[in-house]
Amino acid sequence: MRFQNPHFLYFLFAILVPIIIHLFNLRKHKIVYFSNVSFLNKVNSNKRKKNKIKQLIILFSRILIITSVVLAFSRPYLPISDNFESSEIIIYIDNSFSMNNISQQGRLLNVAKENGIKIIDNYKNKKFRIITNDFSSSENFVKNSQESKDYILNISNSQKNRTSEDILKKIENISTNSHTLFIISDFQKISYNLSDLLNTDSLSRRILIPIKKLTNNNIKIDSCYIKTPIINNVNSNSIFAKITNLSSKTQEDILIKLEINNEHKAQQIISLSEKQTQEVELNFNIKNENYINGVISIEDYPIHFDNKMYFSININSIHKICQVSEIENKNISKIFKNEDKIVYTNQQINKLDYNLLKNQNLIILNEIANFSSGFINFLKTFVENGGSICVIPSIELNKENYNTLLKSIGTDLIKNNIKTNIKISKVNNNHKIFNNVFTKKKLDKDIFLPSTNQYYSLDKYRNTINERIFTLEDGNSFLKSFNKGMGEVFLFSSSLSNEASFTKHALFVTTFYNMAIQSASSENLYYTINKKNQIKLKNYNPNLENIYHLKSENTDIIAEHKIENKIQYLSTHNQIKKANHYQLTQEDELLSYISFNYDREESNTDQFQESDILNFINLNKIYNISIFDSSINLQENIEKIDKNKEYWKFCILLSLIFILIEILLIKNIIT
Repeated sequence: MRFQNPHFLYFLFAILVPIIIHLFNLRKHKIVYFSNVSFLNKVNSNKRKKNKIKQLIILFSRILIITSVVLAFSRPYLPISDNFESSEIIIYIDNSFSMNNISQQGRLLNVAKENGIKIIDNYKNKKFRIITNDFSSSENFVKNSQESKDYILNISNSQKNRTSEDILKKIENISTNSHTLFIISDFQKISYNLSDLLNTDSLSRRILIPIKKLTNNNIKIDSCYIKTPIINNVNSNSIFAKITNLSSKTQEDILIKLEINNEHKAQQIISLSEKQTQEVELNFNIKNENYINGVISIEDYPIHFDNKMYFSININSIHKICQVSEIENKNISKIFKNEDKIVYTNQQINKLDYNLLKNQNLIILNEIANFSSGFINFLKTFVENGGSICVIPSIELNKENYNTLLKSIGTDLIKNNIKTNIKISKVNNNHKIFNNVFTKKKLDKDIFLPSTNQYYSLDKYRNTINERIFTLEDGNSFLKSFNKGMGEVFLFSSSLSNEASFTKHALFVTTFYNMAIQSASSENLYYTINKKNQIKLKNYNPNLENIYHLKSENTDIIAEHKIENKIQYLSTHNQIKKANHYQLTQEDELLSYISFNYDREESNTDQFQESDILNFINLNKIYNISIFDSSINLQENIEKIDKNKEYWKFCILLSLIFILIEILLIKNIIT
């Protein structure tokens, strides 16, 4: 508490006046004796006690009247900025992509920069720290007013989205002094937790400056993916994209374009209702291409960072297939031996080369009677890391040993051996290995399907993600697929020895060929900027040094390289700044293309309203946090928050109350 006129406090000695008057008014009472004294003594005694109490109350009211009047003339006040006289001014300017939105004054980021400069003009003699989402090293240092203005003028959009917790931790790390923190932002709900803003530091204060956007309109390309491998010289390939309307109204005539290697390939027009997401299929043809660099794009304003989706596909990859068996199935080997993009090998179960096996895309376990525990553990790890396995059971097998394998790779278990001649009755032509195989969604009822003379009934093991491919007439499965970790397992319920007619049917070749093509663990179509991406190196030159570059227009980055479990990875955390296609090179040798896209978190532009933040502050009764009022200009807001809280009016009110109490006591209205 401070006083504007402290010299008036000397007049507090005036409280001696009512005390002296009170003492002089004390009178000695003369006692008069009466014959019946007992009753009179009792009455007079009670009256004297009441009178003393009344006089004391009057005395205290007079003392309080004088005290209140003296304090009123001294003009007491509580300086709001008392703790901040020598503090730093820290200005955080949100420069995330959402600040490209539009307010009544213009682009949000431009408004934020203007406000930052006006704040500096109001505190010219202070030292400043300017913080943005970049968290660059230059933001750790104190700047004078001119340096701060120059820094603000050069602020541009950042691909990094910081949460309220990130911002406050950054400030805590760089500033240990008392400070005033201005937070200028659109206060997106995805980024801000209002509870983080609670200020427990009595030596600092936080001033929130929300900038309100005009509209809540945004459309984003959420993701893209392929459902089948991209193969050269086929009639048509497809890529799928998810488009989401985050607006509060229906958006019509949204034009979606597809470019492949800088050539326009397809486009489609759709309409989306409020908050709707729609999958869009875009078809294209390619010929003699080793790599695909594609861009899916839409036109949307003013938020445009999520209008493009970059993706890259390596279609020059070699599919590695290995058959592990006691006796090689020649029907299987014939399918792959003359294929340019398939490298086929065969290994005997008792002469396994694990170094060769770990680099395969698909391992076919053909009619093996027993599996060693070491091989079972290898297969478990292989499929969890993205490899594919095809299990063809032997006619004579060790049931317990087989089920140990099947449990480890997450499939159904073998139950009973059934010897009977039975046909396949259903084909799941919606399964991915039959993509582009059948022209009809449903097969004709009279179509000839293969049969078997022996199979194993299967017992469900746990809740596995599986899909039937072929179903027998009695309802049991002939071939099923299971997802395990990052990989996939195909489980036949029957042997495929020469006696079985499946190997002589056209579906045999189609099934195994597409199984091989699908099993190549697909590379990511794209990676997300600012995520901790680990990019697995599948193709590299062991004769060159492990120096890997990511290159695009005007960009050349040496990617961080590491080896885990004999697998080489690249890490790009905090290295990629711009969404684009990047060449991955080892020294100067091109290995592949990798695409990066911006994170879509900020696409949802819902923000905390000024009233939401104000209610939160009032509810928590936070004295050292305040919010600017949008109904007045920034200069008036600054004057308002820096204005001292004065209490002289309160003192005048108290003096009037005590005068009223004294009058009521003297007039005997209060007894």
